[in-house]
Amino acid sequence: MVTPAGGGAGERIRWPGVVVVGAGVTGLLVTERLRRSGVPVLLVEQRGLGAGQTGHCHGYLHRGYIYRRLGASQQSALAGCADWWGRRLARAGGESFVGGESVIGFTGDEEREETLAAWTSLGMPWKEVRVPGLAGTTGTFAVPEATVSPRAAVRAVAGIAESTPRVHGRAVLPRLSGRTVSELGILTDEGTTTVSAPAYVLAAGLGTPGLLGPWARALGMRTRLSYMLVVRSGRDLPGAFCLPADSAQGLFVASRPAGRDRVYLLSTFVNFWPSAEDEDARRSWLGAAGRVLATHVPALWDDPDARWGLYPAGKIEVDLPDEGGLPEGGVLDVGWDNAVAVLPGKFVLAPLYADRCVERLARLTDLDRLRGPSPVTPEPPIGTYGSGDSSWAAEDWEMTPLFSRAELFDGPGPARRVPAPSQWKEIDRWSA
Repeated sequence: MVTPAGGGAGERIRWPGVVVVGAGVTGLLVTERLRRSGVPVLLVEQRGLGAGQTGHCHGYLHRGYIYRRLGASQQSALAGCADWWGRRLARAGGESFVGGESVIGFTGDEEREETLAAWTSLGMPWKEVRVPGLAGTTGTFAVPEATVSPRAAVRAVAGIAESTPRVHGRAVLPRLSGRTVSELGILTDEGTTTVSAPAYVLAAGLGTPGLLGPWARALGMRTRLSYMLVVRSGRDLPGAFCLPADSAQGLFVASRPAGRDRVYLLSTFVNFWPSAEDEDARRSWLGAAGRVLATHVPALWDDPDARWGLYPAGKIEVDLPDEGGLPEGGVLDVGWDNAVAVLPGKFVLAPLYADRCVERLARLTDLDRLRGPSPVTPEPPIGTYGSGDSSWAAEDWEMTPLFSRAELFDGPGPARRVPAPSQWKEIDRWSA
C-alpha cells in the first residue's frame, strides 16, 4: 500500500489535491481521470481496491435489453459505456471478459412481443436461440450484453490507483465551514486521522448517507436490501442469462470459471426495506428465489452435486421521477462548494459517472490550480486476474461459504444460518 506521511492516531494530513472516499469502480475511475490530468489524489478506503459493490456485482455490461421502458437516450448511454469498457479491456488484454453475450428469456407472450418490438424500434440486435437447462419460458434470445469479472476489469482500466497514496479507514461526517468541507475524519486501526484538502469526492456506496448526514434524507436516499446466491455446479448453462419478469419471477444470473465447474451468481428482483439484515428477510428471499429456480432453471436446481451460498447486498437509491427502469445513481448536487457525491448505479455506467463527477468538480473548484508539473503517464496493464496482490479486494463470491441445497434452503435458521457479513461488507453495495 502507498500511504501519505502520517495516518496514525491524531495525525493531520493537509492534501494538496482531491480526496476520493471509496475505491470501488467509480472512485477508481475518478482517481484515474484526475491523476492522468496531473491532479494529486488521496484515496480513502476501508477495505481494498475494488471492494464493496464492485466486489459483489454480476459484472454485466448492460446495453438496455432488460429494461422495459427504456428511452433512446438511456439506451445510447448504456451502449456507449459498454463500448468504452470493450475498447479499454481489449487494449489491456488479460482475463477480464467472462462472456460475450447474454441470454434473455420471457415468461409470457405479451411481455416477449412488447420487448422485441422495443428492441427493434431502438435498433438493438437479437437472435432467437434454444437453451438446454432453462424451462418455463416463451422464448429465449441471445443479445450482445457481455459480462466481466469486476475485479479483473477494474484492475485492467484503473491500475493507476495502485500507485495512488491512500489511507486505510472509514471516513465519517465531514466538518463544514459554511458551505465548504474544511476537513474529513478517518477512523483507522490506530485512531482518528484528520484530512483537509481543496476538494472531495464522496463515492462510498452505503457509507455515503453517513457522510452526508441530514443532506442524505433531504435528497431522499434510502437503503434497499437484496441477496446474491452463489452456486458452484458442473452443469452447462449459459454464462449469463436473465428473466426480466416481475419481482416474483425475475432472475439475473452471471458466472465465473471455477476449474471444471462454474460459479453462478444469481439474484432476483425481490428486495426489502429493513433497517438491518435479518433471518426473516433472508428466509423470505430464499423462498422466492427457490421457486423461480425450480421452475425456470431445473438443471441447476436439481443438480445433486451443486453447492450453494448466500450473501446480503444492500443498495442506496434516491427517490427521483421514473427514469425508464434504470436504477438511480450518478453525481448528486449536495449544495457544498468543494465536494461532489456519487451514488453507485450499474457497473457499466461507472465511466459516465466518473466523467460527470470530474466535470462537476471542475465547475466547483479550480482544478488547474491543483495540477502538478506533469500528468501521470499511462501505465501498462496490471497483472492477471487472481495474481494475489493484496491491494485489491476479492470478489464477494470467493469469500462466501457453500452448503448443500437442503442445508441452505430447507434447514432450520439457527442450524444452517449463513454468517452475517462483517462490518466492511456493508460498504459500497449494489446489485447487478
